[in-house]
Amino acid sequence: MMDRLMKVFGAVKYVLLIFLLMFIVSLMRGDKISDTPIEDVTEAVTAAADMTDLSLADNRTVRRLYGINVNDYEGINLYVSDSNMKVEEVLVVKLKDASQAGGVESAVRSRVDTQLQSFEGYGPEQCKLLDDHVLDTEGNYVLFVVNEKAQAADQAFQNSL
Repeated sequence: MMDRLMKVFGAVKYVLLIFLLMFIVSLMRGDKISDTPIEDVTEAVTAAADMTDLSLADNRTVRRLYGINVNDYEGINLYVSDSNMKVEEVLVVKLKDASQAGGVESAVRSRVDTQLQSFEGYGPEQCKLLDDHVLDTEGNYVLFVVNEKAQAADQAFQNSL
């Protein structure tokens, strides 16, 4: 009876060890806080995206389109289309605190919904770009890209952090 009990405790010990290792690995893979300057991240992203006809927006435009205050964040770079008939945008946000990510993601989803409503019915190719957007949060950075090369821009974003 005692041998049987020792075998059970031995098995439980190994199961707990496996759970502990899985927990440690999940902690190590968690959100990483990046010290990379926003200028470097933005440069990597814009080099990978198609920036034809996109221009850097001012703080007022960020507030008007996303409803967020630039001063609340470490840094924000927004590139918007020069044409009202195109939906292409690139937004890079460096958060002061990772807890701000949810607010930025919510603002981006609201922006996508607004754009989809605006282009619904007469801009199917623009709606497809919106549907294929990238919204990526990595630690203290958020990336939003509506662009033909959104996936490449996202990969550049991840590599730059």
